[in-house]
Amino acid sequence: MKLWLKQTLICLWVMMLAFGGCVYFFVAQQTRQLLDEAQANAMHNIHVFCEHLFTLERTGIPEDDRDGTTVRALIQYTFANYARLLQSGECAYSLVAEGAYLYNVTAYQPMELLPMEATIVAAQRMTQADGRPLLLCARNIAVMNMPFTVYTVTDASDTIARIDTLTRNAQLSLLTCLVICGILLPLTLRRTLRPLRKLTRVSEEISGGRYALRSKIHAQDEVGELSASFDHMAETLEQKIHDLEGHVQRRELLLGALNHEMKTPMTAIIGFSDSLLSMPLTEEQRLEAAHEIHEAALRTERLSQKMMQLIAMTDCPVLVKRRLAAQALFQQVQSMMQEQLSAKGLTLRLQGRGETLYGDADLLLCLLTNLLDNAIKASEAGKDIALTASMSRNGYALSVSDQGSGIPADKIALVTEPFYRVDKARSRKLGGAGLGLSLCRMIAQAHGGSLQIQSAVGVGTTVSMVWPLEENHA
Repeated sequence: MKLWLKQTLICLWVMMLAFGGCVYFFVAQQTRQLLDEAQANAMHNIHVFCEHLFTLERTGIPEDDRDGTTVRALIQYTFANYARLLQSGECAYSLVAEGAYLYNVTAYQPMELLPMEATIVAAQRMTQADGRPLLLCARNIAVMNMPFTVYTVTDASDTIARIDTLTRNAQLSLLTCLVICGILLPLTLRRTLRPLRKLTRVSEEISGGRYALRSKIHAQDEVGELSASFDHMAETLEQKIHDLEGHVQRRELLLGALNHEMKTPMTAIIGFSDSLLSMPLTEEQRLEAAHEIHEAALRTERLSQKMMQLIAMTDCPVLVKRRLAAQALFQQVQSMMQEQLSAKGLTLRLQGRGETLYGDADLLLCLLTNLLDNAIKASEAGKDIALTASMSRNGYALSVSDQGSGIPADKIALVTEPFYRVDKARSRKLGGAGLGLSLCRMIAQAHGGSLQIQSAVGVGTTVSMVWPLEENHA
């Protein structure tokens, strides 16, 4: 069932209960008021009538009327004259004495419809007789020491008709209200729910590939809040999809570049191994071929390791950050790179050993070894390489500075791209693949920082990783 139809039925049901209760209360109040007015009028009439009979007390009781015949006749005569004067088509009077009617012009028997005991002063009753509603009122009085009962029989058809008319009008009003609401509610609800239909359509189009589409519903209500949340979700989803597509594309480029870079050492391995297997070589030639195969295999190993590290950083780097002393980090780096430094006659100067850093020790170690490896390759024998650590209110910094060949200014922005090399011939000769700085850039980004490069041709290069200060760093 559609939401607008369900809401319409629920609203109509609630309105019917609410309006029906209000109409019932109103009709009941009006009915009670009409009946109370009719009874009050009837009691007023019978009271006025009895007050007129009490005027006979002034005439006095005849002395020779011992059995009360004269008094009874006088009261009967007075009652009949006054009753004929006040009697109408709707109201008739009756007089009863000692269980007998002294005067009764009605077609009914008031004593049977409303019996009156002597202890009761006045009484009223609504009843039905011959299909007509009747209002009976009775009052016990004593005139000249003789007991009488005065009855009024009023035709209540007009009052009942007014009550019926009121009830029908109320029912008609209720029905009219429900019909109008039944017509207007669906139109209003469909208009109100139009933003939801737009959200449904937009979500279907987004699921079909139109990720840039937004609902753009501006309303100061819950639907507006839902639209804002939906648009934020769609924007986040679009960004995630773009990031995923970029990630997949970068991985494909990396794998394609790796495949291309692997061809050179693999060609050397295949070529020299084929020479060893199929050609007669001298001992010196065999040693040279074996050496070339060994060098190509080592280069392939380094290339594959760097590539795996790069892919791991691209996927989802999981950082295990902790406080670590720069002194301990420097000692590890120096121990790992000492052989390469000594082989080329380079000196490593350590600055800022007493600083405390906050980051992933393994990744920072990987960063420094790659930067030192690049600095060693770019430096001439007898030069110095500086390794510096610092901490300030702005953040942490690790820097590697060399006095090597430097990088042209127009190439600095490109050296962090995978497989990019400023001097391809020198890089291949030294075993470089152009992945070290790419990996360093990713390590810096994983820490929330950046990789900064300052270089001048013939002067040297300084590569720094700068990342923000952690709040929990004491």
